[in-house]
Amino acid sequence: MKHRILPFIVLPGLLTLPCVVSAGGSADKTLKVMSFNIRFDTPLDSCEQAWSARQKPIRAMLDDARPDVIGMQEPRLNMLEATYALLPEYTHFKIEARDSITDPMTGNILIFYRTDRFEAVDSGYFWLSATPKHPSRPWDSTDTHYRCALWMLLRDRSTGSSFYFCTTHFPYKKAPVDTEVRARCAALIVERMKEIAGGTAPGFVTGDMNASDAPEDPRHASLDPFFKGMKSARHEAPISNSRSSFNGFGRKFKNIRGKNLDHIFYLNATPLCFETLDSPNYGVKYISDHYPILCHFEL
Repeated sequence: MKHRILPFIVLPGLLTLPCVVSAGGSADKTLKVMSFNIRFDTPLDSCEQAWSARQKPIRAMLDDARPDVIGMQEPRLNMLEATYALLPEYTHFKIEARDSITDPMTGNILIFYRTDRFEAVDSGYFWLSATPKHPSRPWDSTDTHYRCALWMLLRDRSTGSSFYFCTTHFPYKKAPVDTEVRARCAALIVERMKEIAGGTAPGFVTGDMNASDAPEDPRHASLDPFFKGMKSARHEAPISNSRSSFNGFGRKFKNIRGKNLDHIFYLNATPLCFETLDSPNYGVKYISDHYPILCHFEL
């Protein structure tokens, strides 16, 4: 029996239903990929926007969505133990701080994957810069943060099939030079993913790219290398909602246009259903200033 996707259903008084994928006898061929900017812990966020108030709702969301693999952005050092506790069924991979790499150099990105289903075969990372093998900042960006990409090769324990997974977080500044820098970051990731994964292996890139592809977004050219070298899950999935992934905790940011800043790009897989997980039913209005995005794939 092939996978079937039930469309979003809207009835009076009911919330939009999420994707429902019936896998029949081939559930192991379905992969749920998530990208989630979890929002760093800052005293500027208070009440229900505070990190302490969002942890239980985030866990409820994860229990509902049950992603197989997650690319996560922004958990800072003081958040890590609490973040791990939100995902007890998962193993994580990150750049570990050591003598030559301080915590800010790690880019504050992680990959989580289901331990019961997958085993790690290989992993690595590189900096989004002219010297990707060494801790370094992105070219001449006006954003002075270190930016990195993590990647893993994961094998399904039951089927033996494998796929490559990458997550990243791009510079956020909005000067024209930053659009050029983000495009160079994207080109580097596409080049490395094709180099690492080869021509036929499934591959996924997730992240907060700090740019949308909306024509009115002056940063849209940042994503050109992804659209030329890979495919967009949001655009290619036969069922896909268009709701914004960036919410800014409800605040309006005049420079944030076309607010789908979070993306899942892929190679050699079939997207089935793409969702922006924007339900307010987890105890707080916003679980982060970015909604998680999730795509069901068939491998």
